[in-house]
Amino acid sequence: MQKWYYPEFKCGVKCFITAFKSKFENSYYFTGEMHNFWEIVYVAKGSLFVSEDSRVYELNEGDIIFHKPMEFHKIWVEKDQEARAIIMSFESDDEYVLELSHGVYRLDAERKSAFEEVYQMLDDSFNINFYVKRKETPDIVAEKLTFMHFEIFLLSLLSNINTQRGRQYNVSAMNYKMIIDTMNENLSKNLSIEELAALCNLSVSNLKKIFAKYAGGGVMKHFNRLKIKRAMRLLRIGLSVAEISYQLGFSSQNYFAVVFRRETGMLPSEFRHSDNSKTTISDNYFNEDK
Repeated sequence: MQKWYYPEFKCGVKCFITAFKSKFENSYYFTGEMHNFWEIVYVAKGSLFVSEDSRVYELNEGDIIFHKPMEFHKIWVEKDQEARAIIMSFESDDEYVLELSHGVYRLDAERKSAFEEVYQMLDDSFNINFYVKRKETPDIVAEKLTFMHFEIFLLSLLSNINTQRGRQYNVSAMNYKMIIDTMNENLSKNLSIEELAALCNLSVSNLKKIFAKYAGGGVMKHFNRLKIKRAMRLLRIGLSVAEISYQLGFSSQNYFAVVFRRETGMLPSEFRHSDNSKTTISDNYFNEDK
């Protein structure tokens, strides 16, 4: 049975998945996640930090960021700080939405009001208990208006791209970007953690420390995750499992299949024939440099 509600009318936003308000207390730390749909983080009050792939941003009141599908991201609050945020996720394969994934946007008063109104319309038109689900007796007009208002909000951001604000905030954040960039430049190699540290001109202990802060997981696990993201793209364009395994420096096809299944929940051959690989979205979704 289909889990999410997909409206029959044509819309750049295919469905809403989650929507909730959250308060992040002093020193809150979420280790991160990656999923195949879009996620929005909007700061209603206070300040917080997010990392997405190789980038680190500080978000203040009125800032909003869009995490694109299959982009590893995490969130945390510094000591003696707190923040209130609205987090929403949705599904879209429209090309224009991709333009919103390149930084942080500072909302003016009009756009703050518009986004908060969308959330309220979503709350009124659907049952929201973390997940967004249709009411037993749906109000179809209210549902359509919610989708339309959300798409208008997204388009309003694109119409004023100068609202974009993005910055990395300290030396260790820049080192983190360097580590991720180095990983992406060496996806064809079977590097050890010592070799990776040497390429970054860092000690292994410092490498692990920086990575733990911004990625919240193991260094080599993340390296493999980047390889799997590249593998997904290569599977989409028709390369064989053997070719991909060789290109990405895996010791064997079997080990590649084990890692791929661990990260995606399916074998490479299963992914190739799944809806995930047949999507019409641009290859930019899988561009590690974005």
